[in-house]
Formats: sequence, C-alpha cells, structure tokens
Amino acid sequence: MARLFITLYLGVIVAIITLLFTVSFMTKTLLYDLDAVDTAQTTIGYMEMFQEIHNLAGPDRMHVAMNRVAELNDLLADVVTDPEILNSEKIRAIPQPGILNEMSGDSNRLYFKLNVNDKVYEITPDKDSEFFQASQLVDRASLVGFFLITALVLGIIIYLLHRKLKKLELSAIRIAEGDFSARAPAGFRDRVGGLSGAFNLMAERVEQLIASHKRLTNAVAHELRTPIFRLRCQLELLEHGIDVTEHHKFVNGMDEDLTELDQMVDELLSYARMERSGGDVLVFQSHELNQWLRERHTGLERNSRKSLTLETVEPVVIEFDGRLILRALTNLIRNADKFAQQRIKISVSQQTDFAVICVEDDGVGIPDADRERVFEPFERVDNARTRESGGHGLGLSIVREIIVQHGGRIQISESTLGGARIEIYLPLVRSLP
Repeated sequence: MARLFITLYLGVIVAIITLLFTVSFMTKTLLYDLDAVDTAQTTIGYMEMFQEIHNLAGPDRMHVAMNRVAELNDLLADVVTDPEILNSEKIRAIPQPGILNEMSGDSNRLYFKLNVNDKVYEITPDKDSEFFQASQLVDRASLVGFFLITALVLGIIIYLLHRKLKKLELSAIRIAEGDFSARAPAGFRDRVGGLSGAFNLMAERVEQLIASHKRLTNAVAHELRTPIFRLRCQLELLEHGIDVTEHHKFVNGMDEDLTELDQMVDELLSYARMERSGGDVLVFQSHELNQWLRERHTGLERNSRKSLTLETVEPVVIEFDGRLILRALTNLIRNADKFAQQRIKISVSQQTDFAVICVEDDGVGIPDADRERVFEPFERVDNARTRESGGHGLGLSIVREIIVQHGGRIQISESTLGGARIEIYLPLVRSLP
C-alpha cells in the first residue's frame, strides 16, 4: 500500500509543477508578459524625456540622465558596440524611435533607439544591486516555500488517508482469516467516504451468507440422517430371510425413502436458487388476481386432501411472476393440508398499496413464538417429523424468498377458522374501477 501512496504523492507533485510551468508558458508566450509590457511602456516615457534632454542640453547631459535613471531603477544602460548584435535582423528592424523588449526568458535585455542619433542603447538588470539580489532570493524562497508547503500538506493528507485505508485493510485481512464479525471503523475520523459503509455492508452480507450456509449445511446433515438410517435398517433386514410380504414392504419403504431424498434435493436446489440474489429471473406480467386464482383452483386442489374453497372480491390487477406465485401458493396449501382438520380457504383482499392473498385452515394453528421461526430453513412447529407427516421445513422458506423477490411481505396470524392464517402481500399496480 505504501507504494500506492508514494506514487500518488509524486504524481500530485509532478502535476502541480506541470501546471505552474503551463500557466507561465501560456501567460508569457500565448498571451503576453505583463512585466515586459510594463517595462516597455515605462521605457517609452523615459525615451521621450531623454530626447527632450538631448535637444535642450546636449548628448552628454542626456547620457548622464540616462545612467542616473537606470541606476535608480537598479538597471544598467549602455550603448551597443558589438557589431554582431548591431547587424542582427531584430536590431536593424527597430524603428527610430522604437524598442525591442527581451526582458524575459534567457536574454533579459531591452534595446531602444532615439530619434536624435543612430545609436542603439541597451538596458540590462544590475545583478550587483541589492534589489536584484533580494528579488532573486525572494523568488527562490517563494518557489521553494510553495513546494515545501504543498509537499507538507499533501504528505499530511496522504498520511491520514493511508492510516484510514490501513484500518480498512486490517479489517479485510481479519475477514480473510475467518473473523466475519470484523468491520471497518465508521467514525468520522476513520471512514473513507462511502467506502467504509460499502465495506461494512459487504462484510455484513458475507457474514449472513456464511452463517446461513452453516445452518443450512448442519440442517441438511440432520435431515439426511433419518432417511439414510431407515434405508440402512431396511437393507439389513432384507439380508435376513423374510417372507415375501415383508420383503415387498421393506422394498416399498426404501423406494419411499429414496423419493423423499430426491424431493429434499429438489427443495434444497430451489431454496438455494431463491436465496441467491438474482438466482431467478422474474417474468412480471399483469394479471387480474381473482380470475387468475379461479383458473388455477382445480390444480391447487390436487395438493390437498381437505376441502379447498376460494373467496374473491372486486377485480384487482397486479403484476407478478405467475410461475413463482403459483409455487408459493402450492407450498402454502401443502403446508396447511398437514395440519388442517377439514377445511382450507384462499381469499383475496386489497389494502392501500397491496393486494393480499390469504391461505388459512382449521387446524391447530402456529404459536406466536414460532411464527417467525417457521420461515427459517428446516424449521418446523413439530420437530418430530415422520415419513407420514412429510416435509423438510423448506416450504415456507421458499415462499418467503418468492414474496421478497416480488417486493412484498408475508406474515402469520390466527385464522377465524381456528388454525393458521398466512397472508401474502404483493405490491399493487392499479385497481380496476
């Protein structure tokens, strides 16, 4: 991680330096140098004065005044005598009077001509003057100070960010080592924007999934033990000499146990598919709920040995995946059939933003303490399950996952028939007038 922050640190410094040089280049090259323009305008004013002095007092007094002005401005003024300079195109192109400003970049010189003679004058900074040396020192100190302060501020910011990410890294390592309760610090001083919250949300989801998978694995091992034990017992009995009637009885029992195992595997796969986010692609279609239920009433009756009645209300149009909702209702009816005495009822109602499908029976009901527990995988009100009672405790879990995928909810209460009342709430699209 240190390499990441060192790279970031150097990258920011290089970016700042590049920015400064780019701004300087654009200002001086593409636009204009303010200092050079100011110097040129000042020089033009002095040129007018020098020409006037020459006309009134002669060339000697003009040279004295020129040197004095240059001295007061920490500059050096002199006549150009170098033939190479005098014969250059730039110098020869200077009008009379006129100036050539090179008081920027490497040359740092200004040339001008007066209308009183043919000489070319040169003005350069006086590098021995206190002002020039002081200005150079200030420029260097400013530049060094800017980079030192920038480096210090960036260093502090990157150090604080590094410390925050280090804590996040340590939390990730703890999770990788098996401590799924580890969380990233969420305090104001420690959180890294929304990353800490997203990390904790992920960690919480991973912890829930791992815990769910552990419970599921333990429950599967427990559920498999009963039919396997029965199969082993019946297989051992078949090894002994028994009559034909007993032989067929044990063979049929083994076949039922194998069927039960096959059903359990199917339900496990269905539950895993439901629990996994995005495991099933829902195909939403608009249905009139009462008509949809009436069309499937006969098919639903096949899942119950008790009387199954359907009570409908005014037309209710909602959008849902018919395949999955039919499976949810089938599971609810099968579950009710195990405990109902004589009657199972399906009814439809409408509440504000939801359409409600209710399945109730006249059985013993579900105690308040167990109404949340029965939705967990392999949980049953009566844990003493036999082959005749059927079920693996996955039916209601699958129903809940289906309803959650539809954005609805499910709840259990006491039925007016005396047994359990299970209500499915599905989001309402619109109601027909």
